[in-house]
Amino acid sequence: MSAQQEESEYTLTQLVDSALHKNNLLQAHEKNTMIKQAELEILKKNYQPTISTSASISTWKFLLPNKQRVLGDALTDVYTDISVRQTIYDGGENKANKSMVEEEILLNDVVYKQIQNTIIWGVSDVYFEILKAEREVEAQINSLEQLKSQLQYAETLHKRGKVSKVDILKIKVQMSVLEKNLQKARNSGKAQNIKLKRLCYLENNEEIKIEKVADSLYQTWQNHFFSYDLLYAEAQQNHPALAATRHLMEMEKMQKEIYRSQSMPKVFTYGVGSWEHGYIPFGDNFNYNIGVGVSYTIPFFGGSSHKNKIHQSNLQVEQMEDEKEQDFQDIKEEIDITLNEIRDIQSEISNNEEIMELADETLKNALVKYRGGQGTIVDVLDAQTILTEATIVRHKSILAYLQTIAKLHYITGNNDYPF
Repeated sequence: MSAQQEESEYTLTQLVDSALHKNNLLQAHEKNTMIKQAELEILKKNYQPTISTSASISTWKFLLPNKQRVLGDALTDVYTDISVRQTIYDGGENKANKSMVEEEILLNDVVYKQIQNTIIWGVSDVYFEILKAEREVEAQINSLEQLKSQLQYAETLHKRGKVSKVDILKIKVQMSVLEKNLQKARNSGKAQNIKLKRLCYLENNEEIKIEKVADSLYQTWQNHFFSYDLLYAEAQQNHPALAATRHLMEMEKMQKEIYRSQSMPKVFTYGVGSWEHGYIPFGDNFNYNIGVGVSYTIPFFGGSSHKNKIHQSNLQVEQMEDEKEQDFQDIKEEIDITLNEIRDIQSEISNNEEIMELADETLKNALVKYRGGQGTIVDVLDAQTILTEATIVRHKSILAYLQTIAKLHYITGNNDYPF
């Protein structure tokens, strides 16, 4: 992205791609998934045999009869052994641990998508704020050019003695107000531009230019029908907060299985082979011991704590279920508010289009009357101001409409691109 020419225009897709590709938090979560996958590999080895060895060399002051039979007359004792131990049955604890880690990986994927979703919304929001500022600048410049034209005409009329110098002063005052508003809009655009560069990790020092697609997007989406039920279902299925709670509940269920397995018997096999002699090298006195072992924690006193842990886990699952239901109600409320906001913006766009038509017609009539000596410059300036403000509000409303659709896309939990 940073290698593009300064004159090129960035699309919303390019900007989002750059933000997602270079975000450090997303890269950290990718590594977290690899860490959890490595933990799965560790758990897979729990049923494999464990082999250990030991060796020792010692010296005796004197030998007891049983040692003398093994070591002879030597007072040195060289002992080495190799042992093997393998778990056969652990009450399902290892299987539950693997399921727990798998759920943690899925949970990490959900968090990853949540971060993606937030980044996409953040970039889209700033993108439309920049377009709003640019549209305001265009409208102010257009209005300023019209005032310059009116100023030239007023100066001509003043020279002919048809209007007073007050008319010229009033136009210049209006131009000063527009120039102040124009500078304000440019500063707002620069501030949003800086924010967008930081979000997208763009390194060029110049202001970036973005593709102006508001009109085409509005044509596509202006009559789109938004269904409450479909949006609720989409949020229920996709929203990261709800999905995360579902995975946390599954993890808590796996934790209960781990607690339950701790009260189950553990079965293992073992084998030990040993050599003992007075010198090195040696080959005599080989001995071995093989067998099957069982370990069991009696579920009384301290051994019964797993029952309390299971009860605690059940309460935590119920708590998360309540939280998930409340989260869903909050999301539905946000969807309702956003859809109502979309309807308000659609109405505002329609109203401002009517105001623009009336203001344009009024301005034309006021100009004709003024140039014919029958009207005042105040009527012209008032009509010009109303037209400029209505134009700016309409452009901003169209962009706010698209911006709100992107917000709705974020609220329902989608992590793909809004447009």
